[in-house]
Amino acid sequence: MPTLKIVSAILLILNQLAAGEVPGGLSYTGDIRWDAGTATLTFQSSGQMPEGKEEFFWNVPPEVRRIRIDPNVIVQGGFRVEFRHPENPLHIVGGDRKTSMVFGTPSERWTASNGVADNDKWKYGSVSVLADATVHVSNLTSKNPRGYHLSGYANKSVLHVSSCDLLDTRPGQNNNSDGFIGSAGSTLSDCFISTGDDAIKAYHDIVIRNVTIEQHRNGAPIQFGWGGESGRAKVEIENLTITGVSKDGLYNMAPFTWEEGSGGVREVTIKGLKIDLAGKLYDESASRWTPAGLFELKPAQCTLNCTVTEAEIGLLEPGIRRTLGTIIINGRVLP
Repeated sequence: MPTLKIVSAILLILNQLAAGEVPGGLSYTGDIRWDAGTATLTFQSSGQMPEGKEEFFWNVPPEVRRIRIDPNVIVQGGFRVEFRHPENPLHIVGGDRKTSMVFGTPSERWTASNGVADNDKWKYGSVSVLADATVHVSNLTSKNPRGYHLSGYANKSVLHVSSCDLLDTRPGQNNNSDGFIGSAGSTLSDCFISTGDDAIKAYHDIVIRNVTIEQHRNGAPIQFGWGGESGRAKVEIENLTITGVSKDGLYNMAPFTWEEGSGGVREVTIKGLKIDLAGKLYDESASRWTPAGLFELKPAQCTLNCTVTEAEIGLLEPGIRRTLGTIIINGRVLP
């Protein structure tokens, strides 16, 4: 008969082994550590998830409550989040904002080259919230994702993103690397975005604070609607900086753009806005380049009510405005 001491030792070994088994079948070439006691998975060294179209993305199981990427670690892959109970949010945290990184691909136009439908491109990002769940992402860099950076299109896919850099350093104009979208209640704070498509999709109630955006030739810093987004959204912005960085001074969208839509309403308040952008915007309806303006609001059946205070926008003109609603900048009502 085994002694109590031996039995205890065996149980301890079994518990230690169980603590090292990552739930959810993660395949990763680098070093990882699973702490069952805190439900934390730590990426300790750089590595890759499988290269396949779908295998590249790890479906994070609900048993994992926290993902940590250590400093100087590059995780090549992506995280997909399925349904999680509201009392079981997921935290994805970097140890160092600049060197804790989720990396996608050096290839341009990955989604187009791999047959991804337009409505599915957001599912191939650094963090894709596929169902109702609350996800906190902080203190890391998302770089050159296969699709979007950080996104959730479910009714209650709430993202809270803070102290992150969302970067696309690839050449080309159509990498579909949109920056951020979440459902009502999402927040974005203390972030830097320099990507190859829309930086922030303001389709739902959202709070944006202390964000700097570099606007490239393709994409809008703030996009109010691309087509099928209707309904009403309240957008609160504080301390937003937008800098135009297109090398030839040409842009296909304005800093605040509403591309298409039907019957949508956006109620927007901005306290603290700095824009440094000069160049030309392509007006599709007129088939010509026009001086870049602050807005490109196309759908005449949609409504934008926007009040901006503490704005420093230089010589930017209002731009294209076909939507309904009232726009007030530093106390002046735009005609």
